[in-house]
Amino acid sequence: MKKIYALLFSIFLAFGSFAQTICNPSGNLMIFTDYDGGILNINVDANIPNLKIGICSYESVQINITGTFASNVTGIAYAGFNASNDNCATGVTNTSIVGAGSASTNIALMPTATLANPNGYGLIICGYSCSLTTNQGGCNTVDQIENYFLTYFPGSVLYAHKVQYACWSGAQSISNGGTCCALATGVETLVVESAVSVFPNPASNNINLSFQTTLISATIKVFNVSGEIVKEERNLSGNDVSLDISGISKGVYFVEIANGNNISHTKFIKQ
Repeated sequence: MKKIYALLFSIFLAFGSFAQTICNPSGNLMIFTDYDGGILNINVDANIPNLKIGICSYESVQINITGTFASNVTGIAYAGFNASNDNCATGVTNTSIVGAGSASTNIALMPTATLANPNGYGLIICGYSCSLTTNQGGCNTVDQIENYFLTYFPGSVLYAHKVQYACWSGAQSISNGGTCCALATGVETLVVESAVSVFPNPASNNINLSFQTTLISATIKVFNVSGEIVKEERNLSGNDVSLDISGISKGVYFVEIANGNNISHTKFIKQ
């Protein structure tokens, strides 16, 4: 997985240039996504209370938190492959977080994606374009990355998402926003897993889904780790749904529930 792949480079050229974007000015989650790594200097120059920061990259990255409102940051999470090849020639061979202060921090290597997309990978590993409909060549689609960090930081709202395919350089100011907002169009609310209960889990023949919000003509899709739809049910209503999973193979599966303009996700294990 390097730049020698002509497909990845051509996709970068196609999707690498976007206007700066604020997904939601009232949001409190800023995401930085890349394929390359290096040194990521995050300048917290916007007064956003309870600011959360998510970082995703294939290569290792040193994350430096600075700025006037750095003390507003309450959580920093990295999810990616953490490759140690130092392609950016910065001496960074292992991901680290500097200047976190009292913020909680976490470095997760290839965690399971919380959202399935047939064009993205089943583990959170890297990202480089804003396309949801183009195969990402082993990396994730941006909706997968956004879903992961929104799930990791329950109750957070996406403020902006900076996506690129290049070594980080200079200062990345929070006030500048990002490059794309996969969840900003068509989805009013991303409901985290706590809003959906699944039992039994693991399960053999049936799973029961219980919802805090009543379903009205909802659609439920079940995806395997490759992003393929293995089961789909439409026009579902109520607060409880039972799904027959006896016909699918053993493994980990993701469930997407589309209820009006709200999208929620959960996962289960078929044994």
